[in-house]
Amino acid sequence: MDLLEMKQLPDYPLEAPFYVENIVWTSRHNFDLEDKSKRREHVTIHDVTLRDGDQTPGVVLLEEERVRIADALAEMKVPRIEAGMALVSKHVENAMRRMADKKYPHSKIYGFCRAHPKDVELALDIGCQGIIVEYTVNPYIIKHAYKNTPQDLIDKLVSAVNLAKKGGVDVAFMGWDWFRAPIEFTRWIVDNIYNKTGADGLAIVDTYGSATPEAVEAMFCRFHEWYPRLRLEFHGHNDIGCGNANCLAAIRGGAEVVHTAMLGLGERCGNVATEEMAVIFEMHKNVRTGLDLTKLNSAGKLVSIISKVPVHENKPVFGIRPYRAESGIGMDIAYKLSHNESFKITNCFISVAPSVIGRMDDVEYVLGKSSGKNSIRLFLDKYDIKADDDQVQKILDMVVSEAMITKSLVPEEIFLKFVEAVLAS
Repeated sequence: MDLLEMKQLPDYPLEAPFYVENIVWTSRHNFDLEDKSKRREHVTIHDVTLRDGDQTPGVVLLEEERVRIADALAEMKVPRIEAGMALVSKHVENAMRRMADKKYPHSKIYGFCRAHPKDVELALDIGCQGIIVEYTVNPYIIKHAYKNTPQDLIDKLVSAVNLAKKGGVDVAFMGWDWFRAPIEFTRWIVDNIYNKTGADGLAIVDTYGSATPEAVEAMFCRFHEWYPRLRLEFHGHNDIGCGNANCLAAIRGGAEVVHTAMLGLGERCGNVATEEMAVIFEMHKNVRTGLDLTKLNSAGKLVSIISKVPVHENKPVFGIRPYRAESGIGMDIAYKLSHNESFKITNCFISVAPSVIGRMDDVEYVLGKSSGKNSIRLFLDKYDIKADDDQVQKILDMVVSEAMITKSLVPEEIFLKFVEAVLAS
């Protein structure tokens, strides 16, 4: 088809799953260009807000607060809630017992345990439905910090995993600092766990956020091929900004579970954010997680208030800037598309509508130094005010001048004063 022979551009179809009016307009290439052989229909979210998120420097979660956050995660239908390490303190243990007693209909409570019988026994006594058995797989730490011999190491891991399995719960071994360890060493460890225990899962951890997506995908491909019985899980930190990309890479490599935390809480730069991965999977990849996205925003606000970690303005999903527009060019396009009689698009400016995640606000158009004529017209429409082209230009000049003087956005009440002055003259 030679477009130059046509008088107008063709109307390319806007259709689900990449376009649903007032809901989503994401890239169709997410679906058309993906490798279908590596596609998953479902991904399990394992939320670690109450354990790894609790390790955020300066964050203190009390017993009642921990239970309240668990309630919010359960209301959101997070399938796996990592409730904490019970031996840390009595208030953590008490909170975990209260969570387990609630028997959430859509969420299972997981305990986080060192490869130590006391940890595992306590998690079982609490009533956890799943147990994460953790230990480093970094040989430098094992040899020079923990002073383990090869036999000590395997005895410790095998006995802890088998003790947890005797309790009749789901068990995953979490090998931390995985990506700074030689593959021949991590494979030797997993060989022993695979052959000597009934472990259900293997969590591969980028503890210090040092891996890139290519390494993550290749790692998961190898261990998925070598150990087909194990459910593979990814736990990654965001120190170099690769967290989300690494999660997607892990899924392509064969992972079924990703570990995340609300607001991206966690040590240093934090974990991958639960809300971001949920929106990516559900809205941009059409991969089911089982989460109720409409509960995301309220849960995020709760975690922010309790943790005293404010949501940054440009934070994906929860920030105010993802839904705020000042650019005159962008507002001009939005105005023209929404006023086009034959072909109207109302969700041009954003890929996912705020209502999808339970936000009560909408796209916020603001006035400032970058405003244009149609920026003014959008606000005039909002107040059902009529103005001719000359008046619109005069109002725009006043808005831009005000923004330059104050070095800020122009509040609507100031805008309305400018309108009143121009129309009166």
